Amino acid sequence: MEKVFPAGSREAILGFHLADRLKAELQVASSLLQSLREMTGPEELGARRLYMEFLRSLDQDMTLCQSIISESEMVRLKTVFTGLRGLVAEGQLADIQTNLTWMITIMTTYAQRAMEYLLKEKLL
Repeated sequence: MEKVFPAGSREAILGFHLADRLKAELQVASSLLQSLREMTGPEELGARRLYMEFLRSLDQDMTLCQSIISESEMVRLKTVFTGLRGLVAEGQLADIQTNLTWMITIMTTYAQRAMEYLLKEKLL
């Protein structure tokens, strides 16, 4: 049986912090994607390289978050994100926004669950 997040106060505190941070980074990725999609030619190539570096950094934070929130949905999120990085590398930007929006929703849900736990336990 899968462990349900959060299982304790430590996990709730760290999970809230990491989920909220990842949500914010995904929102930045979403905004940057919109700008990237408006670019063409050499400008687009350079911007895409920078965007790929940002996504690489975001991937590291996602791995850290996954170490605290050990639910199967996080594995799915990480798998989808890896696929998105490949699409960006190939310049196929059309369907990425929908997936980023889904990821933001997932991270918002985890942050909310952690916050509810902390409030219930009177830690906030």
